[in-house]
Parts: sequence; structure tokens; C-alpha cells
Amino acid sequence: MKFITLLAIVCLSPQFALRLKAQEGEPVLIEDFGAGSAQIGPKINDGNFSTTYNYIPSQPGEGSYTIANSTTGMYPESWLQTGNHTPGQPNGYMMIVDATNTIDEFYKRTVKTLCPGTTYMFSVFVLNLMQTGGIKPDITFSVTTSLETKTNHTGPIDNGSGWLEYNITFNTPPTGGDVTIKMTNNASGGYGNDVALDDISLRPYGPALTTYFGNDKTATTAQGCADADKVYTLNVSAASDLSYTNPVYQWQISTPNGWINIPGAVSSSYPLHQPTATSNYQYRVLVAQQGNINSAQCRLMSSAVTLTIINPQPVTATASSPVCPGENIYLTASTGDSYSWTGPNGFTSVQQNPVISGATAAMSGQYHVTVFKNGCSSITPAVTVNVNAPVVANAGDNKAICKGDKTQLHATGGTSYKWYPTIGLSNPNIADPIASPEATTTYTVEVTNNNCKATSAVTITVNQGPGAFATSTREVMKGERIQLHAQVSGENVSYYWTPNENISNTTSLEPFVFPTSNITYILHVLQPGSCNLESKAAVEVKVIDKFTIPNTFTPNGDGINDTWQIDALGAYDNAITQVFNRYGTIVYNAKGYTKAWDGTYNGNRLPPGTYYYKIDLKNGTVYSGWVQIIG
Repeated sequence: MKFITLLAIVCLSPQFALRLKAQEGEPVLIEDFGAGSAQIGPKINDGNFSTTYNYIPSQPGEGSYTIANSTTGMYPESWLQTGNHTPGQPNGYMMIVDATNTIDEFYKRTVKTLCPGTTYMFSVFVLNLMQTGGIKPDITFSVTTSLETKTNHTGPIDNGSGWLEYNITFNTPPTGGDVTIKMTNNASGGYGNDVALDDISLRPYGPALTTYFGNDKTATTAQGCADADKVYTLNVSAASDLSYTNPVYQWQISTPNGWINIPGAVSSSYPLHQPTATSNYQYRVLVAQQGNINSAQCRLMSSAVTLTIINPQPVTATASSPVCPGENIYLTASTGDSYSWTGPNGFTSVQQNPVISGATAAMSGQYHVTVFKNGCSSITPAVTVNVNAPVVANAGDNKAICKGDKTQLHATGGTSYKWYPTIGLSNPNIADPIASPEATTTYTVEVTNNNCKATSAVTITVNQGPGAFATSTREVMKGERIQLHAQVSGENVSYYWTPNENISNTTSLEPFVFPTSNITYILHVLQPGSCNLESKAAVEVKVIDKFTIPNTFTPNGDGINDTWQIDALGAYDNAITQVFNRYGTIVYNAKGYTKAWDGTYNGNRLPPGTYYYKIDLKNGTVYSGWVQIIG
């Protein structure tokens, strides 16, 4: 087992996390003992290296060492059967030491001409080779400069700990010079105290250097557009314990041939004018004491930041055109991160797909959109919006016609027409259809021009002429009279009855008639004017010789004797007819008898049977009796 002593600013400790918080430079020393397919490697033949141990080209014994790429076959019952530590080198060699029971130097190396006033870190990976038990290795590390020697210890290294990294930092004198590194066994010999060493290094070391874009110390990446012509500010900051009294800087860019200096980029803040070619660009900064920046063994180097330059992606835009006045204008752009629209009439928008409502002629013209995506801005070709002229629809003047006449409509303002309602039109899809409505009608026409529409309406007033209305059939007992009842409609009408036989007044709407036989009276209604129309209503008067009341009927819906038909009862307008069931309940009651009873009560068919009636003619004559409903 060994103990290593290092001259250090920070105490020796196997904590790898410490290195993650610091910055390193190019190595001054890398000792990984090489690699080879043979298990045993060559002896260390280097004038700057010495040891008190003997080299054995096989399994080492106490007080000797060997160089090997694995411990396979070496003390298999006691030692770990393992390979070296160097990542990516399965056949890499390591130094295997079987320590003695005395304090002796199994590793000593002098490193020449270190940079003045610079902090360095010495590092080594150590493995306790014993599987279990045995004497635990205990190693002292020491680092000696021209001014002083610093030492520290591993303490006993436990079994099963794996490869442990031990490191220590130290400062060189203002004049620089050589440094001597020693690893000294501090444990007793015997069973155990066997170690493997690998990946010994010495390199400049200092506090963490944080490189970033702009003012955000977390911004280690940036993305730009090839045609943006943008300037990015690269910054570096270090912890307050940076050891350089006069630090100087040099920014570098990574190329296929390695890292190269950027001319003039020699301050902690560098304005980087972006490249124009698309690619991923990496930048880092070197920091050293003034005068040492050009020596790779004297300076710290930061981690890299990455600038990605991309080309703008093709973008497109569309517009709904042409549009009609008052309609919406729909603008669309391809997908991006943000948008900037401009257009006629002072239009602006930051939406991807803006909608402009209420189109007017002032909104015609070209619309432009800039699409921003992934840091790039792309201006699409202009899209043109045409707002059509308003459609001026005219359905023509209102008209008046006589009933049964026709008139021609005439619409203007477009290239196609559609009239509604279509009733009474010869063709609803032309500008000038023939209209022959039976009643006053307002026609609306939809006029289309350049896919834009407008409507207009025209009213055709139909003079219906006079109206004549009277009961079509009346009955009267022979030798008696009956009053006719008629109505007329229309303006400035005149009327008269024909024939002028057995009638009290031919120019009255309610004359009395007393015919001796069946006769039809006709009411003539006249309306003077351009239409000169006449309307007629006929009243058939039946003369009944005898008042007969049937005592049976069959309301079964066969169309024969379905109602209680009483001749001449209709001649008595004020007559009251009542029908009772056997319990005295009124099942039918009517004044006058304009419609014969159908054998129902409250809309429901009555059962077959005998019912009783009372008919009061209101002239002093009353009839009563029975009537039978046969099912």
C-alpha cells in the first residue's frame, strides 16, 4: 500500500466532485503507461522518473513493480482480476506495485519548467488490489517546488473501493521552475499493501470559468439566422479566487483542424459578428497570467458555448380574394414562432391567420407578413386582396295589375338573378320574368356580380276585384218567406240581385224572398275602374211543401243516411233544436240548422238507441218526438 504527498492549496481528497466546480488547462503531464496487446508492458525508461522498487516483467513480488494491462493470473486468490483505468483503452497499461514494509519511494518524477505564478493540479487514480482483508495501502503524496514541499495522505484505502482519484493543487513560484512529485509507501509489508496506479496527470488548474451569451450566465447555446447579420456578445466570468494577478484572455473557435485563436478577441467580453454559413460553431476562452497566454501548459481553458446558424425556412402566405364588400378577408401564413402583418388602410397584425371583417374598397391591395421562426425572419411574397365593387341591385318599380293579368319584372345590377318566391313567375332565374300572381306579392331578387350578391324587392299589387259572399242553399216552406244574407267586399262597389222575382229589394244585401217554386238568386257585385271586374254569389232557394222530421238515421260512415236530415228546418234561422238521451241529458243543441246532426256528442259517436227531440221554430210552432240511431 502507498501514501502520496502533494504540495497543495487544497487538501488531498478523493472527491471527484471538486473537479466539476473548477477549470483545467492543457495537461503538462499525462502518464497512462501506454498500451499493448501483451499483458506485460515495458519498464519505465525515463530520465525524469525514478523508483526504489525493482521492475519485474511478470507478477511482482514485495518491493517490486510491473507494467501490465491486467492482473489476470496474478495472485488470483488474493488480488482483484481487473484491467486498467484509462477510458477507451481496454489494453491500456497500469503500474502495479507490491509495497514493502518500509517507507520508500515507489514513484518519483520531476516535471521541468512550469509556468511562473500558476496554479496546477496533480491527479492520480489508485486501486487497492486486495479482494478482501490484508494490509490496507496508505500512501503519502508530495509536491516540491523551489520554495517548499507540500504533503498529504490517502489514509488506509478500503477493499472494494474501486479506482479512486486523488488530487491536489499547488502554486508555482513567480519564477516558475521545476517540480518533483513523489508517492511514498506508508504502510507495512506482508499480506496486502498492493496497489495499481494509472492516469497520472499534471495540468493548470483554477476556479470554474463560466462562458455564456449576452447577460444570461446560463445561456451556453444560441441560435441565429444566416442572413440576420447579428452580433452576439461572448462573456466569461471566473470565481473570485482566480490566482492570476494580471489575467489575460484569448477566445478560440473550433475548426476541423482543432481550436484556433480568434484575432483580436483578447478580453473577457467579445462581440462576435455571426458567421453567415449554416453550421454549429463552438467557442471557448483561454485565461492565463499575463505573458503566459501562448503557452498551452500555463493557461486555463473554459468549456465551450455553441452557436447554431440556420437558414430561414421557406414560408408562404395566402389571402381570400376576391372578396365582396362587407365580407371577411382571411389571411393565412405558414407556421412560425411569431408574425408581423402589414397591409393597406393601416392594417397590422401579429396573428398567424388574421381575419379582417367588413371588407371595403380601401382594404384592397397587397399584404405582407414576416414570419419569425427559430431566430430567423422570412418575408413572404406579397398576397393581393381585391375587394369587388358593391353590387347595386334594382328590382324595378312597384306595379298594380288586375286579377288574372300578367306583368313583366325587370331587375338590373348583375350578371345572374334569382327571384323568390317563385309562385306566379315564368322563370325565377332571369332578370325579367313574367309575373302573374293571384294575390298581391312582394318579389325579392338576388343579384350576383363577380360572385358578390345583393337583393332588392318589388311589390305587385293584384286588384282582386269585388267580393260576393252568401249562403249557397236555403230552404223555405211553401207560402212563407225567407231572408237572404249576403256580404260584399271591395272599394266603390255596387250590387244587385237577379232574377227580379218574388224578392223584396234587388239592391239590398238582406232582401226577403217568397218564391213559389225552387229558384236560384244571383248577387252581382260590380267595381268600376281599369279592371272593371264583377263578382257573383248564387243562393239556391228550395221550396218545401211539407215539414217532415225523420225518425231514424244510420251514422255509420257509408255515405247513406248518415245525418238527421230535416227538410225546411234550415229556413228558420232562430229555431232551437235539442236532442236528449233517455236520462234527459242534452246530447245535441243548435240554433238554426245549417248543418244536419251526425249522431255525435262532444265529438264522440253516440251508441245506437232511441233519443228524444224538441224543435222550437220560434214562430209559435214546437215539434217533439223521438229519433232512433241505428248502428
